[in-house]
Amino acid sequence: MRLLPESARGQRFLAVVLLLITLLLAYLLLVHWWLVSPYLAMRDEYYDLKDQQYRFAELIQSKPVVEQQLKDVAGLEQQNQAFLNDADAASAFSDLSERLKRAVDQNLDPNGRCTVNGISPSGSHTPEVYLRVSANVNMSCQAETFSKVLYTIESSNPYLFVDRLVMYRQQPMFVPGGKPAPPGATLVNSQFMLSGFLRQPGGVKEGK
Repeated sequence: MRLLPESARGQRFLAVVLLLITLLLAYLLLVHWWLVSPYLAMRDEYYDLKDQQYRFAELIQSKPVVEQQLKDVAGLEQQNQAFLNDADAASAFSDLSERLKRAVDQNLDPNGRCTVNGISPSGSHTPEVYLRVSANVNMSCQAETFSKVLYTIESSNPYLFVDRLVMYRQQPMFVPGGKPAPPGATLVNSQFMLSGFLRQPGGVKEGK
């Protein structure tokens, strides 16, 4: 059984095929691996660097716009009336006390009764984005007056919050002559925490 062609033409064709295979293998092993492949890798890296340069150039061009937007946001933050304007927690506590007293005076009828029996600072045990300033309040008011005081507090600027509200009714009062007090004259004792926020970090990053 013959594996090689007998004719000279067939032998030449086989020799050409073997030569081409040899040249292809030589190219893959000697040229492509050592020269072309590193060049292709360098070309890809070059295009990556060009793409990064383009993105950096866009960022540099947009820097003035971003800076102006940050200034606008900072200006809006300063104009935000939701925060207490005090410098520290001590002065903010005094501010809370004064706002509570003004709310009582504003809603107290000439013959009504509403008294702030006590107000003391309360530390914030839970870290928040902004610094919370809180006060423990003890009051005795007629129910209608107390509801008006709460509405005034919670609908004002800066934003104030009432939490942990506990209420209980006192024994009905009597007017001279032993007659029961008119409806609405019964006092309600209440305890709650009044809070506001300073425009200062409270220990938790925004968005957490």
